Amino acid sequence: MGIVQLCAWLVVAGTLLAQTRPANVAPKPTELERAVAIFKEESRNRGLREDSNAAEIRTNGAGKKKNRWHGRLFENFRNDFLDAVPHDVVQRGGRQNILRRNQFGMNLTGPIVIPKLYDGDRVTFFTVTIEGVREKVGRSALRTIPTLAERTGDWSGTVDAAGASLAIYDPQSTAANPQFDRAQPVSTQNLEYLRTLFPGNRIPTARLDATAQQALRLYPNPNSDAGPFFRNNYFVFTPEENRSTGSIIRVDHSFKDKNRVTLSVNNSKGTDGAAPLFANAANPGTVTVDRSNRRVGIEHVLTPSARSTNTLTLAAASTEFAYRGFRNSDGQPFPFYRFQPYLSMGQSYPASKSARNLFVVTDGFSQRRGKHRLAVSGNLVQEQVHIFAPQYPSGFLQFSAGLTSLPGIVNTGHAFASFLLGGADYAEKSLVISPSYFRKTRTQIAFSDQWELRKGLQLAIALTVDGTGPRTEKYNRQSTISPYVLNPANGRRGALIAAAINGAGRGFQPFVFKAQPSASLTWNVDAHSVARATYARAYTGVPIYTSQWGTQAFNGAPTWISTNPQLQSAVTLSRGLTDASRVFPDLRPDSANNTVADMVELTGRQPTYQSAALSYERQMPAQVLVTAGAAHSQGRNLLLSNLGSNPNAIPLAALSYRDQLNTESFKRELRPYPQYQRFDVFSSWPEGRYKRDAAYLRLEKRSSSGLSMSVYYEFSKQMDDYSGPYGVQDYYNRDNEWSLTSSNNPHRLSLTYVYELPFGPNRGLLTASDWRRYIFEGWSLSGSTTMTSGEPIALRPQFNNTGGVVDALHVNSVAGVDPNVANQGPERWFNPEAFAQPADFTVGDLSRTHPTLRMPGNQNHDLSLSKRFAITVERSLELSMVGLNFVNHANWTDPDTFIGPASAPNVNAGRIIGSRGGRVIQLGLRYSF
Repeated sequence: MGIVQLCAWLVVAGTLLAQTRPANVAPKPTELERAVAIFKEESRNRGLREDSNAAEIRTNGAGKKKNRWHGRLFENFRNDFLDAVPHDVVQRGGRQNILRRNQFGMNLTGPIVIPKLYDGDRVTFFTVTIEGVREKVGRSALRTIPTLAERTGDWSGTVDAAGASLAIYDPQSTAANPQFDRAQPVSTQNLEYLRTLFPGNRIPTARLDATAQQALRLYPNPNSDAGPFFRNNYFVFTPEENRSTGSIIRVDHSFKDKNRVTLSVNNSKGTDGAAPLFANAANPGTVTVDRSNRRVGIEHVLTPSARSTNTLTLAAASTEFAYRGFRNSDGQPFPFYRFQPYLSMGQSYPASKSARNLFVVTDGFSQRRGKHRLAVSGNLVQEQVHIFAPQYPSGFLQFSAGLTSLPGIVNTGHAFASFLLGGADYAEKSLVISPSYFRKTRTQIAFSDQWELRKGLQLAIALTVDGTGPRTEKYNRQSTISPYVLNPANGRRGALIAAAINGAGRGFQPFVFKAQPSASLTWNVDAHSVARATYARAYTGVPIYTSQWGTQAFNGAPTWISTNPQLQSAVTLSRGLTDASRVFPDLRPDSANNTVADMVELTGRQPTYQSAALSYERQMPAQVLVTAGAAHSQGRNLLLSNLGSNPNAIPLAALSYRDQLNTESFKRELRPYPQYQRFDVFSSWPEGRYKRDAAYLRLEKRSSSGLSMSVYYEFSKQMDDYSGPYGVQDYYNRDNEWSLTSSNNPHRLSLTYVYELPFGPNRGLLTASDWRRYIFEGWSLSGSTTMTSGEPIALRPQFNNTGGVVDALHVNSVAGVDPNVANQGPERWFNPEAFAQPADFTVGDLSRTHPTLRMPGNQNHDLSLSKRFAITVERSLELSMVGLNFVNHANWTDPDTFIGPASAPNVNAGRIIGSRGGRVIQLGLRYSF
C-alpha cells in the first residue's frame, strides 16, 4: 500500500468511526486519536512500522499470542480467455489472443529469532521478498515481403506505389550512351547509360543467385492483403515468452540508539523473450536475452545527536546478459540481408555476452543548525563492462535498387531484384578477436543548505561537483580516428590511433570536472497557498554502452563498397565475404581506411542541461488542492547517434555535381576525411540541442467520503535538431534541422481516482451487520485514464536520388495547398497533395517534422475493483479485478507518410490501414498476515 492510500485510510477510518459510535456509549478517544490508531494498525499489518515487531507479546481477546512476523502472499493472473482479441489481430482475420501471465510473490518481515540462542526483538529485523513472472504474450507485426512470383524472378505483375508496372533492368546489358549530353541532367531523354529490360520483366532462372535461392527457402509466404497492391502482405502474431524470478533479503540491526546497520542482498534471473517474425534461422526479429542481476549493499546510519546524521553506504551490483539469436543447422548465425522496403533476413548481435559491474561508495552528513539544514555528501563510482559482441558475425549485405534500375532514373529497379542476382552494393563482416573489459570512474561531492529565511519562506541551494573519467580498457585495447594525425595513405588528416601508444591517453578523453548548481525557493503565501521556484544546471558523461565500439584496431570490420551502386556490385552473394588482408591487432594508422571507422570525440565535451520551473498551489474548499505551474528546460551537446550526426558528411553544396556523385571515387574526395566511408559515433557525438516549454494544471481531491482523485493536464512544446525516425538532412547547418521533437505529445490529460464504496454497516448502503457484512463491506473502485494528442508527422520522399549525399531527405511543400483535411479519418488523415517529392539532387524545403500535422492521438482507460476481507485484526485477504483498457478502445495506427513523385504518387499516402489495442483482464489475490 502506497503513502497516498495509507493517508486515505487515515481519513476514511476517522470518518467511519465517527459515524458508528452509538449514542448511549461512554465517550471514547477523539476522532483524530481513533484515526491515528487505525492508521498505525494498517501500517503495522503491512510490515511498514518498526513497532510491527515490538518485543511485547501482546494478546487478543481470545488469549492467543499475537504474531511477531508479518507478510503477504499474492498472485496476479491474466489469461486470454478473459480478454478481448486485439483489434489488429481481428482486422487480419484472427480470432484468438495469446496471453498467459502469472505474477506471484511473497513477503515476510519480523525479528530474527534463533530459539534458545538469540532473540532480535527491537534490535535485529529481517525482510524477505520473493517475486516472479511467467508470461507468454502475443506480439503482432504487419510487414511487406516479396510475392511468390518475385522470388522466382517474375516481376511482370509487380507495380509501383502508384499502381503502374515496375521495370526491372538487366545489369549485364549496361552500355555507355554515346548521345549523352553532360551539360544536361540525366533523364529518360538524356540517359548516361543504356540498359535493356529483362524479357517480359522476368529474370531468367539461370541468372538467379544460388545462395539467394537457398536463403529464400526460409522466407515465409505472404498471408495478408492489407495493401495497397502487394504491400503489407505479411501479418504475424507470435508469442513472446518472458520469465523472471527475484528475491530481496534485508537485515537491520541497531547498536543501542545511535547506530543502525542494514545489509541487503538482491538477486534475480530471467529471460526477456522475443516474438519471432520467422520461426527459423533467418528470423529478422529481436534477439532473446537471458539476464541475471545481483546486488549487495551495506548501510551504516550514525545519529550522534537529534540534529545530525551520517550515512555511509557500500554497494556492489552486477548484471549479465546473454543474447540468443536463431542459428543455422551448422550452429552459425544467419547472415543479415537488407533489401528495403521488404522485410530483411537475419539479426544483428545474434550471439553476444556482456556483464556490467558497479561499485559504489557513498557517505553523507547532514546537520540542523538554527535555521539551516546543512548537508555534504560524496561518492565514488567504479563501473565495469565486460563484453563480447560481434554485430555481424556471418556478415551484413545491403542490396539497393540501383543494380536493376535504369541508371539515374528513380522508380526503376528493386532492391530485392538485386538480391536475386546476388549483387550487394555494401557489405561488412564483424571480426571480434577478443572480449573488451571497459572501465569508467566517476566521483561526486555535493553541498546543500535548506535555509529558513523567515517564517514561511525557505531557500534551498546546492552545488554538486561532478568528476567523470573517460572509458578505458583493462588491456588498452581501444582505438579511434584522430582528426589531428596525418594518414600515411594520402597525407590527409585523420588516422587510427591506439590507446596508450605514441602519446595517446588510455581513454582518449580528459577527466572532466563540472560544477552543477541548483536552487529552489518556497514561499507560503498564506495559510492556503504555496509558491515555488526552482533552477538547476547539470552535466552528463558518455556512458559505457554494451558494444565493442571503439576497438577497431583489435576487432575489425572488413568492408566492401561498390564503386558505383547503379553499375556494379561490391560483392556477389554466392562468393561470400572473405578478407585475409588484416591480422589483429592492426595498429597501422591507415588500417581502418576505406571502412566505416569508429570515432571517439576527443575533447570530452559533455551534454549540458538547464531547467527552471514555477508553480503555485492553492488549497480550495471541499478538500481540493489546485496546482498550476510552468517549466522550461533546454540542453546542448546532447549525445547523438549515426542518424543525427556524421562528422564525415559531404556538404549539401556538392549536390550540384549531380550524377557524378554515384561514383565512389569522385564522391570520396568531397568528404572531409576521404579515406573513410563514414564515421561510426555510436550515440556518443555531443552535438544535439533541444528546448522544451510546458504548462500544467493539477487538481487533487483529497480523500473525503471515501473518494480521492487527481486530474492532470499538460501542454508542452519541444523542439530539437536531431530527433526523428529517419535522421537529419543537413549535418552542417543544424539550424535548418530545428523543428518539433518527433516524440512530443503537446497535449496530455490524465485522471486517477480511488473510491471506497459506501457498502456495509454505517456506510449508507447495504448496511447489514450480520454475516452479510463480510460480503458487502471492504469494496473499493480505482482507475486511471490517459489521453494524449498525436506526435508530429515526419514526412519522407519515396525516393532519394542524391548520390548518397543526403541520408534523410525532407519533402517539399506545395504552395497554396492546405495539408489539413476537413473530415479527418483513416481514409484521409492529411492531404498528400500539399507535399511533393524533391527533384533529383535537391533537398526538401519542409521541416524534418511538420509544424502542425499530428499522428492520431491515444487514449487508455484502466479500472480496478478490489475487495478486502478482514479475517482477524492481523490477517486479511484482498481480491482485485483489473480491466486494462476496460472499454476495449482501439487506437488508430499511424498513416502512411511517404510522398512519391508526380510521375508515380504513393496512392496510400495519408491513409491509415488499421488500429491497435484490446481489453486485458487481470485477477489478483493477496493474503496479508
